[in-house]
Amino acid sequence: MVYTLSIAPSIDYTLDLGDKELKVGGVNRPLSKGLSLGGKGITVSRMLKNLKVDSIPIVAIGGKNGQTIKEMIDKEFKEAIYLDTETESRIDVMITGPSQDTRFDPAAPKITKAGLDKLFDVLSTKLSDKDILVLAGSLGQEDKHLYAEIIKKCTENKDVTVFLDSVDEALVNALPTHPFMIKPNQEELSDIIKKNLKTKDEIIAGAKSLKEIGPKSILVTLGKDGAYYFAEDGSIYSCNCATGKQISAVGAGDSSIAGFIKGLVENKSIEETLIYSMAAGGSTAFSEYLGSFELFSELQSQIKVKKIF
Repeated sequence: MVYTLSIAPSIDYTLDLGDKELKVGGVNRPLSKGLSLGGKGITVSRMLKNLKVDSIPIVAIGGKNGQTIKEMIDKEFKEAIYLDTETESRIDVMITGPSQDTRFDPAAPKITKAGLDKLFDVLSTKLSDKDILVLAGSLGQEDKHLYAEIIKKCTENKDVTVFLDSVDEALVNALPTHPFMIKPNQEELSDIIKKNLKTKDEIIAGAKSLKEIGPKSILVTLGKDGAYYFAEDGSIYSCNCATGKQISAVGAGDSSIAGFIKGLVENKSIEETLIYSMAAGGSTAFSEYLGSFELFSELQSQIKVKKIF
């Protein structure tokens, strides 16, 4: 089974600027796209559902906003696990468009002690060998070592595959616990290793040095230039992006993780898994919401994967 953890979920209020530029300090007249579920872990689960892969979301919620999040999740998933927070779940404002992805993300509330106890009990009793756990998004106001503690708990006596998609201290603190895969983009990779990486050789050298710290594999995304995958066995692969009209980048990275997981669940080769990953990300980038299975399938023929080392 695949489990996804959302420590800092949200209700997202999306405003579409279209082709217009954001006027900071001025009046903007975007089109309201309404309310939707936010949170990287939730987004991975929702995209997995589109890709016909079952998952169980683990979500921290509180207050009336939290109840709304629960109602939205319960409509989509047969099973979900909820953790109580001390205060109200947050509302995020997202300004999107073909060349725009601006977000206003207030800090998520802390999880109660009972909620954290429930989380670790779930990790101990529900996760089994060969399960997959996705730790995605920020840690809100939680201790920045929480992801590291979770990975240790899940992998010390079980063969659990952990995907870690976070930033800053939450990510760096967890690297020595050997997550199966992390997914920084070029800028995030530069920040982690504290070097400005611009060329292909610099990116490859930077990811190799990061891999020595602990992650078993790394997917470095390069925007329109595709991605490099640094596999557990030391091999390095390059892959291109699908071509199409980008509608919104929101959720594309989470969708690429979902595509990768689909490849693992179906025991595909690394090359096929990377095709799934890039096609899933592209399908969401070219869609108003998350990518459909039909578009995901259509885009696969555009993805070319090459082993470069």
